[in-house]
Amino acid sequence: MAALSAQQLVQDRIDLVSLPDVALKLNRLCDDKNSTVEDIADVIATDAALTARLLQIVNSPFYGFPQKIDTITMAITIVGVSQLRDLAMATLVIQKFNSIPEGLVSPETFWCHNIACATAARTIASELGVIKSERVFVAGLLHDIGKLLMYHAHPNLSIEVLNLSKADSSLDVTEVEKVAFGYDHAELGAELLKEWGLPESLIEPVWFHHHPEQADSFSVETSILHLANYIANEIEPLFNWNNLTTLDEKIWSILKATSEHLSDLTESSRALYSQTVRIFYPSKTAA
Repeated sequence: MAALSAQQLVQDRIDLVSLPDVALKLNRLCDDKNSTVEDIADVIATDAALTARLLQIVNSPFYGFPQKIDTITMAITIVGVSQLRDLAMATLVIQKFNSIPEGLVSPETFWCHNIACATAARTIASELGVIKSERVFVAGLLHDIGKLLMYHAHPNLSIEVLNLSKADSSLDVTEVEKVAFGYDHAELGAELLKEWGLPESLIEPVWFHHHPEQADSFSVETSILHLANYIANEIEPLFNWNNLTTLDEKIWSILKATSEHLSDLTESSRALYSQTVRIFYPSKTAA
């Protein structure tokens, strides 16, 4: 078993897991009703590489705008605050965490799964109308962030966990992680989000995305993330084998929907994922 608790591991690896200041400032501003488009643009402008990347994205065929967008202020006005925040957060986090020890999973595969979860979360929230869709994209993007910290801090133990889970598909990998580490990747991810100062509306869904019945304050967001992860495992699984596909049927009552919605939500999520993933990985297409 790992010697450190989830909270201690985050503190021990703070240099590795620190989120860029611009990401934290951007997230706070986008959640502040008193902030302006100019405030948000000013924060983005402090990072030249991020600015250039975002302008490249909004001028790409994905959006197909007829006129060239040459300022972040114009991009925010046209694309919208929430969507530009999502693109910026995705860009910054993927750039920051772009390496994984050998023997586990490639960074591209890891992030494609998380992008699939993020787009599925947005699709579910939008199509079911249960919550504003911009509140769950970032949760989907970060839902497995705890795995990255596990992989870097304990690569050999992480490989053992994966091999054991692969050998016995009846095992719940989160339970295997708890035996090996004393906590699972969801709890570790939640501790990391706490360290970043992100809101509880992100922390709780990430912590309980495998066990949505344990969510207290944000059961809707957690149910969305649970379903989004299930759909992401169908669209872009993290591994070519997967034993985390059990869906808690209780979420349907929380989301005021039924299992009959699953097929349509999956196909809509697949379409949005196919469009979105090519922004970050141009050669990638949905399965």
